[in-house]
Amino acid sequence: MAIINLRTLEVGANIRLSENIIAEVVENPADGMWVMVRYVSCPDDPSREGSEEMAFATDVIYMA
Repeated sequence: MAIINLRTLEVGANIRLSENIIAEVVENPADGMWVMVRYVSCPDDPSREGSEEMAFATDVIYMA
């Protein structure tokens, strides 16, 4: 599995998170540890779609 460098993620990029979640990067502090994302697709909990949350580096699986 390739390692995703969070520092290089641009706002607007779609990423896949653990739990099969697709999210859009809405803010990147470029610290390499966190990105602010908006949930686009949450198969296990559709009520989370559209909400924003910080995602930790280990939660990012790959670029979607």
